[in-house]
Amino acid sequence: MRYKLPENGGGISSGSLSSMIDIIFLLIIFFVVTASFDREQIDSEVALPEVNSAAIKSLPQERLMINVLKDGSVKVGFQHLPRNEVTGKLGAVMKSLKADRATVLIVNGDRETPYKYISAVMNIAARAGYSQVRINAEVKAEEGGK
Repeated sequence: MRYKLPENGGGISSGSLSSMIDIIFLLIIFFVVTASFDREQIDSEVALPEVNSAAIKSLPQERLMINVLKDGSVKVGFQHLPRNEVTGKLGAVMKSLKADRATVLIVNGDRETPYKYISAVMNIAARAGYSQVRINAEVKAEEGGK
């Protein structure tokens, strides 16, 4: 069987783009479904306290972030604990999320959070076996455009 070329093709391919679009959509769906969501993020409700300068350190591989809101409630990963449940349940949650002794606890306390709530979280962390604790802060932007 002989294939006949179109007489007036003009050098333009008449192939369909629908198969390429299908593949692109399949790839997008694959990456969205398989993307890992970082459970350890700073909550948008937490306004970190400001400091003049700080030693910028990279985040450790093994970490657990705890967000302490100004009302005393705590967010760990996707779990929200009201203030009245923090002392009873936070220790168990932290023990279940602890990977090993190298896990670093990072406390994100709102700048308007009374210290007694942050202190309570740190005491619970010590009882849960966390020996490395960091408190997160936001470095002030220098004035004068520097």
